[in-house]
Amino acid sequence: MAGSKRVCSSNQIIYYPQMAPVVITLVSDGTRCLLARQSFFPKGMYSALAGFCDIGESLEETVRREVAEEVGLEVERLHYSASQHWPFPNSSLMIACHATVKPGQTEIRLNLRELEAAAWFRHDEVAIALRRNNPYTQQQNGAFPFCLPPKFAIAHQLIKEWVEKPIRFTLPV
Repeated sequence: MAGSKRVCSSNQIIYYPQMAPVVITLVSDGTRCLLARQSFFPKGMYSALAGFCDIGESLEETVRREVAEEVGLEVERLHYSASQHWPFPNSSLMIACHATVKPGQTEIRLNLRELEAAAWFRHDEVAIALRRNNPYTQQQNGAFPFCLPPKFAIAHQLIKEWVEKPIRFTLPV
């Protein structure tokens, strides 16, 4: 009887809230990571790829499908990192993974229905963005600097892991 629930006062039916599983994946080619942005992101912000799990799909299948759908790349290996509840807008469970793409297959084929932009970023570029104070502040020339999700987001943690330590990818997909 533990857990979140609501009981209807008129008929005593118990309702349990649903949670939607979402994979969030930081893709790497070994030396660079792939980050993308959606049009509603703050200007200059790039993040890891993300997408909802379909019914009957494993996490590995979801990672492979989402990466292929959004940027046209084939995942070679993946590694689970962590998870985070994300309450808004639909109560999601964010399941964070690192993935590598097949060697020599790094040409991005952007799905403009899903993303506004995607690009490969070098380690030094990402490390600088992680250290930046006030990342969403417009520069004097009117441009917005390359920035990353806030520290409380699991995407930020994925990116930070990639910068701070090499990930050993052990699960073939």
